[in-house]
Amino acid sequence: MPIVSSTGVSLLQRIMVYASQMEASPCSSHSDFVFSIPFAVRKQLSAILDPGNAWETLAAVMPDINNEDVEACRRARDPESPTEILLTIWGSKGNKVIQLYNLLARMRLVRAMEMIHHLVDPKYHHWEKECVRSRAAIRSATHNGSSESLRNQGHVPIAARLSEQHSCQNASVISTKPPQNLSNATSATSATSEPSGLFTGLQNTPLVRYEEILVATDNFAAENILGRGGYGVVYKGSWKHTQVAVKRIQAKGDSGIEHEKERLRQSLQELRTLAKYRHDNILPLYGYSLDGPEPCLVYQYMANGSLEDRILCRKGTPPLTWAQKRNIAEGSARGLHFLHSIARAPIIHGDVKSANILLDKYLEPKLGDFGLSRDGQVETGPGEKSPLIASHIKGTLAYLPPEFITSKILTTKLDVYSFGVVLLEIGTALRAYVDSREPHSLVDYVVHIQARIGKDPKKMIEVLADRRCPPIDQVDSKCFLQFMRLGFQCSQKDRDLRPTFRTIVDQLAD
Repeated sequence: MPIVSSTGVSLLQRIMVYASQMEASPCSSHSDFVFSIPFAVRKQLSAILDPGNAWETLAAVMPDINNEDVEACRRARDPESPTEILLTIWGSKGNKVIQLYNLLARMRLVRAMEMIHHLVDPKYHHWEKECVRSRAAIRSATHNGSSESLRNQGHVPIAARLSEQHSCQNASVISTKPPQNLSNATSATSATSEPSGLFTGLQNTPLVRYEEILVATDNFAAENILGRGGYGVVYKGSWKHTQVAVKRIQAKGDSGIEHEKERLRQSLQELRTLAKYRHDNILPLYGYSLDGPEPCLVYQYMANGSLEDRILCRKGTPPLTWAQKRNIAEGSARGLHFLHSIARAPIIHGDVKSANILLDKYLEPKLGDFGLSRDGQVETGPGEKSPLIASHIKGTLAYLPPEFITSKILTTKLDVYSFGVVLLEIGTALRAYVDSREPHSLVDYVVHIQARIGKDPKKMIEVLADRRCPPIDQVDSKCFLQFMRLGFQCSQKDRDLRPTFRTIVDQLAD
């Protein structure tokens, strides 16, 4: 089992140190993100990348882009642009302009780099020169009939040069500088404490042989696919005469070493959290496999899919009743309260959204997808002096609070904000983010509607209540208004004004 050998632990430690260096400065602004690229610039990028489907070359190296995303881009029809769709999808996952600039450099797409040149810190502009120099060297070598001359002249391909340069910069930081802030200090602590926490949890979790995984999923048959994510595919299977869901942790073959590191880190983090913390509203982990070519996690099968599926009535499923919605909201809140209070320091889920709240055959909610979860710190109350600065959580942008988007501040109030968005989804059956809606985000949209119609409960119900549900009676009205009130409280821009999950559970149970 190579992943849990001493070499595996060493790799995990290196991943944790690397993670602390990967993210940009905590003073990032909205303009740093791909979603903020101006319309005119997007059009220029489309004009460059649409012809000849050059955008597919870029998509192939983009972290967080999966096959479904690529297919969505391919289905674009005039006047839609596949490049614009790709940037919208990738931007919605919290990626930054500097990351896009780096990927364009790796692909030597200099013209595209020039389009976002003014949006990038000038200290990175030398990447364009490196690209031009590298292309010139390749042309020269080709003209002279000598590929070996590239190496002899020191002209290493740009992808390798950027990678080597990045590694050297990180090595310098790690070897010569002590942790300068809490994020580095925490990452260093996690690097040493993570393996022991992982092994402690695994003592009571069955180890499943990879051969059993292949039999359970019929050799990962395509017809058994339940869903896809950035770092793997989930399959339906039968193991020990029991229906299960198997997450096959895999990255694209050309995704690069850093994508592989992130893939491993997330799979180990999810394994650690699910093995260590058991609760009625946390997805049960049946077993894990580490002896095959990729890690696999075996979960309880969730017969009713995700909360997002049921809110949107996918596959012709009937709408949830208000009583069912209330039970799902309360159960999800109980699971999050458990995570925030079970240990000395809270466990922050980091990716709370309707797609990650799964429903069993009785519609009982289970929190899933713990790949982004993090140990937090003991919080002292409003205005705490040293909130954790996250180095790695990405989550989905529509569910992330302002303090995380702009400053990477990580507290339990991140989960509270995300849950507030989920409550608004449950009440309205509207998506968390819609490009064609103004404002795009559900939080801003609901605030906008309330400002227009006022706080009259009848008008709120008439305009915002889930129209798929049966006619709303007095009890249901109370339930809807509670979702809206709590949703507003949880999604306050000031994190100190958001309630704790203890309060949320009490109010939902009232």
